[in-house]
Amino acid sequence: MQNKRNVWANRLLLAGIVCTVAGCGLFNKLKETVSALEDAKVADNYEPSEQYYIGRGVSAVIVDKYPPVEAKDQGSERQITYVNEMAGYIEAASKGVTRSARKLGDHTKRSYDEQEHVYNLVLFKGMQVGLLQTDDVTAFATPGGFLWVSMGTVKMCNNEDELAAVIAHELAHIILDHGMANYRTAYKGQIFTSTLSETWFSGDGLGANFGRLVTTFAEDAFKGYNPEQEFEADNWGTRALAASGYAPDAMVKMLQSVEAYEKAHEIDPEDYLAHHPPIGERIKAVQDLIKTEKLTGNSKTMTPEAITARNKRFEEAFK
Repeated sequence: MQNKRNVWANRLLLAGIVCTVAGCGLFNKLKETVSALEDAKVADNYEPSEQYYIGRGVSAVIVDKYPPVEAKDQGSERQITYVNEMAGYIEAASKGVTRSARKLGDHTKRSYDEQEHVYNLVLFKGMQVGLLQTDDVTAFATPGGFLWVSMGTVKMCNNEDELAAVIAHELAHIILDHGMANYRTAYKGQIFTSTLSETWFSGDGLGANFGRLVTTFAEDAFKGYNPEQEFEADNWGTRALAASGYAPDAMVKMLQSVEAYEKAHEIDPEDYLAHHPPIGERIKAVQDLIKTEKLTGNSKTMTPEAITARNKRFEEAFK
């Protein structure tokens, strides 16, 4: 059971985020967002700065459920730095990877405006990656570039390339705006009210509605994305691995590790992994993509020396 002080600290963090957004004039400057929040609606599109603050709010709810790894010593500080540098590198190296729904396998349907939004989506402050102190195999991506990976997921990975596959897959959910698209569709453009969000943020107004938005967004994130989005994230993530110089088949190996984990553990119906499509279908789709698109790693990064260096770096950080 979580310490009550931590729970209240996280709630205060949420409140602080609301004040930060409102205080910085962001809501006043962007009338569409202000109007939507006043009416408890989700705006059609959010500016990069808005997505960043939404992501901060969602992250506060995530760390209320899963305690984060804090940089208390050199070891944990090295781990946090390691995953942030890796994610930042993958994000920068993959800017040329297609974001077209059609080219990514035609798994999802986006309107012209939605596709244009995805094409133009940028991260306000780059990638922000945190580690979660839990043995559960789980990971969360929020709008605005926040990514959370559990230590259980890290332990599941055998090397840096497989961890890169996890990060590339989650980055895809951010770059392709899966979270907001899911939320708009599920609640028909309205800000949903759950028992938790109503308990934390009762009343009306910008602050309360923003609080309910990030709380219910996080609750949805705990359930995972829809199957079509998972297939699209696998596709984009595999291409991002190749663009970054990692082995594209690391996505296959990572998914095979997830498959082994699922077989060895009883997955609760409410668990994050329970909402993913059949793992065998995902593995085959990635294998077909690698073969069809002839995806290979960079010749300079796939030498035995380069692979050994990456594996050593991963071992030093986590093993």
